[in-house]
Amino acid sequence: MRIGACVVLLLFFSGLPAIAAGTQPAVKEYRRAGKMFSEAKYAEAIPLYEQVLIAPPEGVFPAELYTRIGDSHFRLGNFGKALGSYRNALRDQKRSERAETQYWIGFCCFLLGRDAEAVAELLKIPELYPESGMWISTAYYWAARASERLGWKNQAAEYYRKAGGTGKSTQARHARGRAEGLK
Repeated sequence: MRIGACVVLLLFFSGLPAIAAGTQPAVKEYRRAGKMFSEAKYAEAIPLYEQVLIAPPEGVFPAELYTRIGDSHFRLGNFGKALGSYRNALRDQKRSERAETQYWIGFCCFLLGRDAEAVAELLKIPELYPESGMWISTAYYWAARASERLGWKNQAAEYYRKAGGTGKSTQARHARGRAEGLK
């Protein structure tokens, strides 16, 4: 039994350098991608994040990579590609991160002129993530803007009022003013 245990341990430890060597390129590429992103070199960061996505290093989750890819595309004005990446990120995210990603999905739809889809996506935030604070009022605001572009004045006014809340902040007063302007 002792010899068998020694053989198992020997095989395990002899394999560690190979395992470590296999993960090093992913860690290195992940760090490089992060550096490119922080330097606003988004076009260079995207392929690096995509490469890391194939075999992410330990502790790096696909949702994080998809979010960074989406953020990079968004900053480059590639809203359709950003939308796809954000949708992929949403599948694997922790609940605490989903409201923000859901917002970016809705906002990308808005920027692409897909207003009915934008409204539907943005309204998922108060429905599915009622604890998400500022994302709710922000989602209502952009749902109102999309509704207004669609000519849905009553809906737009309702969403602006919800975005306006108590009317204490500058943004809230602006939203309430837009709601009043639709009467």
